[in-house]
Amino acid sequence: MTQAAGKPVDAATPCEESRAHLIRFELYSAIMHAYRGLPLFFPVVSGALALTLRSPYPGWVIALWWLAIVAIHTEYFFFQNRFYAASRNGQPDARPWIKATAIRYWVMNVVWLGLIPLFWNGSGDVQNFALLMIFVVHVVMASQTAHQIVAVLIAVTLPIMMAVVGMCLVQGQPVYLAIGIGCIPTYIYLLRIAHHQRKATTETLDLRLRNIELIRDLGQARDTSETARQQAEEANAQLKRREHHFRALVENAFDVVLVTDDKAIIQYASPAASKLGLPPESLIGRSCLDLVSPEERHRLIDAASTITGDGSRMTTHEFAVPSHDGQMIWIESTLTNLLDDENVRGFVVNIRNITERKRAEAEQRGQFQVLQALATGEALTEVMMRIALAAEETNPGARVAVFLLDADREFITCAAPSLPDDFHDLVTTFWRVQKNEAFGTAALAGTPAVVTDLQDRRHGHKIASYMERQGLHTLWFQPTAGHDGRVIGAVALYLPSQRTPDAWEWDYLLGMAHLASIAIERRRSEEHLRCATEAAELANRAKTKFLANMSHELRTPLNAIIGFSEIMKQEMFGPIGSERYIEYTKDIHDSGRHLLSVIDDILDISKIEAGRYAIEEDEIDFTAVLHWSVEMMRARTSEKSQAVTLNLPADMPALRADQRAMRQIMLNLLSNAEKFTPDGGAITISVSFTSTGELSLSVSDTGIGIPANKLHEVLEPFGQVDDATSRQHGGTGLGLPITESLIEMHGGEFRLESELGIGTNATMILPSWRLVWNERMEKAATQGA
Repeated sequence: MTQAAGKPVDAATPCEESRAHLIRFELYSAIMHAYRGLPLFFPVVSGALALTLRSPYPGWVIALWWLAIVAIHTEYFFFQNRFYAASRNGQPDARPWIKATAIRYWVMNVVWLGLIPLFWNGSGDVQNFALLMIFVVHVVMASQTAHQIVAVLIAVTLPIMMAVVGMCLVQGQPVYLAIGIGCIPTYIYLLRIAHHQRKATTETLDLRLRNIELIRDLGQARDTSETARQQAEEANAQLKRREHHFRALVENAFDVVLVTDDKAIIQYASPAASKLGLPPESLIGRSCLDLVSPEERHRLIDAASTITGDGSRMTTHEFAVPSHDGQMIWIESTLTNLLDDENVRGFVVNIRNITERKRAEAEQRGQFQVLQALATGEALTEVMMRIALAAEETNPGARVAVFLLDADREFITCAAPSLPDDFHDLVTTFWRVQKNEAFGTAALAGTPAVVTDLQDRRHGHKIASYMERQGLHTLWFQPTAGHDGRVIGAVALYLPSQRTPDAWEWDYLLGMAHLASIAIERRRSEEHLRCATEAAELANRAKTKFLANMSHELRTPLNAIIGFSEIMKQEMFGPIGSERYIEYTKDIHDSGRHLLSVIDDILDISKIEAGRYAIEEDEIDFTAVLHWSVEMMRARTSEKSQAVTLNLPADMPALRADQRAMRQIMLNLLSNAEKFTPDGGAITISVSFTSTGELSLSVSDTGIGIPANKLHEVLEPFGQVDDATSRQHGGTGLGLPITESLIEMHGGEFRLESELGIGTNATMILPSWRLVWNERMEKAATQGA
């Protein structure tokens, strides 16, 4: 693309880009109009040549070639119509159309070049020469018709010229060589002419478009100038009236009105400025930014930049500023941009005192948030944090801390959102010193305090230095009392100025302290209620589980005892002495012993939980205890064809323990293993010693196993995997809890491992000091080590 106005294309303005777009469109449109008849011209010419010239190929080959030309030009006809349709709806971007057109011309010319191989006659120089001339004429005419677009020019000329030069060079005869060599500079010359023609056409179009833009801009400038002149005349006519109205309004307005220049230097201050403790004459020549804090100063600068940058006229902000007595007040400031007003050339600032409104809104909002936090069950620290933040919002510039009194009557910082992290350590140290002094005694008695000289060294060097670093001078301290009058916390406000609270501030501080006391007592009451409820629920669950388990375990043997006794009493099978009655007496005896065992388990677990189970330690033969336990279970294991294996080391030491407890432990473990192991299963008892000399006894089985998520439940009193298991296998759910408790009473550890469907392994580990080795065993153990 050509350069415009001395600027490169990549730096063109939007106007120049639009103009380049229009020029490209016009050039492309000229080519499309020039080739409007192309879809008809080429099929007719190619058909005439096919009928006139001689070809060594059969007629159907020539017909196929001609039909290909017809098809290609028919598609080009529809392509032209699409472009004209798009042009009627506007001026589309010509670049994609140029690319599509160039591709079509390449294809059409390649097919058109089929004329050479089809009609080239090795012996007919006249026909061959005629073919070359047809193509030369084609190149000359196309260079004049498509010179506007380089891509299209190359597509319609280059393939033809390359074919002409190639055929001449292949022919090899002097005449053909001369024609071929002569075509090369001729083609270059034609391209040069096309370049100048394209440049001239482009410059002409560019000049025409520039003239159109210039005429349009001149018309717009004339209209704008006329409008500005009329507005200036109207403004001058109303200026004096507005000035009188402005003065009458400003001088009697309740709001403070400040007029500044473009640097925010005050040029005028209304008399209402005295209501803020600022005499109007003292404000003249000062910057508005000097009246606000550094934080608010940045906000005002950003606001001024915003309204001057985006063209808006007005912005409103609310912020706190110090008054003449050091108290922070809330103001609403409306900043109006009048930089474009030649009579002001600055800003107009309207200021209104909204302290009362902001206080009321902040107090209401803070109380609502605290009450909502209490209602939704938020933590006490979060509720205290809301109280502190609400107090800081209501008292701008203040830093608030909320304290709680712990069980040792020590104040702990519950919430201090705007104070440093080391504030808690400072308060802890201060209270430890002052707790029994005048300040501490008064605070614990519920007496409020006001201290306006926190930076005084008589409060201590650490306190004074800390407050000096934080820029704090005043403390308002209000203890928080419960419903019984006892102090349970405090609310403290730290201020940067030295002043005492007014009536509203005292009332607000008392209100915050009362709100804090409500929150503290409610949360503590809820905590007590929650603990009581949990204890009641645990007791109720324990009672329910006990009744659910014991009702079955106690009723089953009792039913057997009563049923068999009634049969014998009524002599249903003859007089007493029958052999069947002997079996019934055995069943009654077995049921009674089972009932006694259940009651013993209940009594044992009750004694253990009450701490009244006495361990009678003695030196016992642990090997004998193991053999006795196996023999006691042999009848039940033999009945189920279970293989019981006892693996003991060669040297077994004696054990200092309670023999009854050890037997109960083994019977519980073996009973569980037998109960939950199917017929034909295996039970293995193994004893070994750990690397630290502890005794490890494990009872493993190939039973049904226990799910991993149920292991902790079976170790709780009356805990069982599920009701179906307890009904199928029986049991109270006390065996394992009793076993674990007895092992722990011996200073040992109980481990339970299980895999569902594989089996269970229960391990008892007793400390080494409970092992009693004889001299031979000890010597063998020493040599083994």
